Amino acid sequence: MKLSQTLFPWKGNAKPGKQSVKKIPVVILLCAILAGCEPSPGVVESHGKITAPDMKLAYLGGTESTLSDLRGQVVLLNFWATWCPPCREELPHFEALHKAYKDRGLAVIGVSMDQAENAYVQKFSDDVGITYPIAMSRFEEVEKIWSKIESIPTVQGFGPETPSPSNGSVRMMPTTFVIDRSGKIYRKHVGPRDRAALEPELRMLMGFEEAKPMNS
Repeated sequence: MKLSQTLFPWKGNAKPGKQSVKKIPVVILLCAILAGCEPSPGVVESHGKITAPDMKLAYLGGTESTLSDLRGQVVLLNFWATWCPPCREELPHFEALHKAYKDRGLAVIGVSMDQAENAYVQKFSDDVGITYPIAMSRFEEVEKIWSKIESIPTVQGFGPETPSPSNGSVRMMPTTFVIDRSGKIYRKHVGPRDRAALEPELRMLMGFEEAKPMNS
């Protein structure tokens, strides 16, 4: 199967997987394309003040860890699903960041929200060339942990918007959290992000250089 067919099956003749879109809660699917989702006004000055929940990560392959086990590294935590087109768009960028910084203090972790079997997600990940760790979770479990966190600096949408207040909900997918070495949430990104959008703040948190403004 070609990479383009795997990432974007609607552009080719790739057959859909076992998981049906009908099984996905409508609210998640609607928000996945970010139609009409507007950010709250105002800039949040709370970088590095909110501790990420100590979420359990059950990886494909059977191993487990928690977010606290990753302390000492900058963490790029991406909530995604194989059925989500915007999620697929950013996968090559996360893989590129993983390869560039995996030995320099960055941990890229994907959390699949698929209802499909682990084997399906594993095959998809292999087909598109993902080599960073993929954990499996359920929407209800993630929302219970993350949605109660308030005042997270959040970039909502597809462009370089200024961060605005948001909670930790992952209803709009993809959702990605940037977490610093001490386990504090630096920023939340909603919508597909490319390497150019994420790399400056990741490098800053790893100690390489200052972060560039989001609107530069």
